[in-house]
Amino acid sequence: MLRSCVPRPFVASSIALGLLLSLLFAPAAVLAAEPPLGRARVADLARAAPGARVATAEAGVARAATSAAGVLSLENPVLTGMGGVRLNPDGSKPAAAAASIEWPIELGGQRGERVAAAKAEQRAADIRAEDGRRRVLLAALLQHALVLRDERQVQLARARVALAERLHAAAERQRKAGEVPEVDVTLALLQKGRDVAAAKAAEGTRDADKAALLAQLGLRAPAAQALPVEGPLVPPGEPPPLASILGAVERRPDVGAAEASVDAARAKAARERAAGWPTVNVVAQVEHDDGANIGMLGLAVPLPILNANRAGAATAAAEIDVARAHADAARAGAVGQIHQLYARYRATKEALQALAPTAALMEQAAAISARGYELGEKDLASVLLVRREVIEAEAALLEAEHAHAAAKIELFVAAGRALR
Repeated sequence: MLRSCVPRPFVASSIALGLLLSLLFAPAAVLAAEPPLGRARVADLARAAPGARVATAEAGVARAATSAAGVLSLENPVLTGMGGVRLNPDGSKPAAAAASIEWPIELGGQRGERVAAAKAEQRAADIRAEDGRRRVLLAALLQHALVLRDERQVQLARARVALAERLHAAAERQRKAGEVPEVDVTLALLQKGRDVAAAKAAEGTRDADKAALLAQLGLRAPAAQALPVEGPLVPPGEPPPLASILGAVERRPDVGAAEASVDAARAKAARERAAGWPTVNVVAQVEHDDGANIGMLGLAVPLPILNANRAGAATAAAEIDVARAHADAARAGAVGQIHQLYARYRATKEALQALAPTAALMEQAAAISARGYELGEKDLASVLLVRREVIEAEAALLEAEHAHAAAKIELFVAAGRALR
């Protein structure tokens, strides 16, 4: 029989090294194969995000209560045993013993009302979980739009740095030729420093907002920071008409959860009223006394005179009014929110349409002014003035685009429509 000539410690160390290398490099390879964080992928990841899992887990509490609500009685059977000595007048001391069992039987349909109340609460919890997942989705999509805006801000800042470098190089060249004073070089250098600082600040803001997005989606691996965030800032497509969204307001998860809470409150009130009925105990007893065996059967009936669960029934009845008020408030709030979102959507759309034609003019004005300074046709002060106006216009256009994107995303999610 042949044996391996490789020492066992060397084999074990090789295996351990291979496992360590696989743990170190496998996550990066897996993340490299993952698609970029587009809007559709963010929506998919949001469904399994930590916040969505919390909402689902909270609904699981109600499901667990439903599974345990169908017990025959909330009280357990009672088994009693006693033993002793009987002292007879003749001085004899025979042994005596007794054993009994009490079996509870609920009256008034307590078990059925308990099951109905648990199921109603489970329905309300499931709808609340759906509303929680919707809120997680909305937060993730808005954060994704914020990162896209930050990416655009970084691109604009880097373009300004490149332009500032051109102006600084032109000022240096013209100063050496004696065509401009030294102050032009100083101003160009100051502007370059400001633009570089603004670019670094924009990159930091983008990285911070991207880290917040990854945390919302549950992507905790350090290499996940390298995943690109892609997609248009403003989602394509048009939302449904206002009348259509208002007509479907009853199907919104928040309104549905409030209505389900009313049903749960009514079921709880019925359960509390049924709890006012007594739980009868059937008692079976066997006794051995003085050589005789005695068997007895009876009932133990509590009299619901001092406490017939009046406090619980009264409180549950009052909770119906509270749940009804919450449902009315949720419906009114949903209608008001839809009107607000639609008005903001239209306003931001009109603002963006008014600013959109200026995008080409901004690039053209900045390029013409910089080229004019390089050719010696313009002074630096006028070029910097044009740049300041262009920067303000670019910032206004980007903010208008982001505001319209946020309003559109909120309106789409409120209408229950998928985003592309």
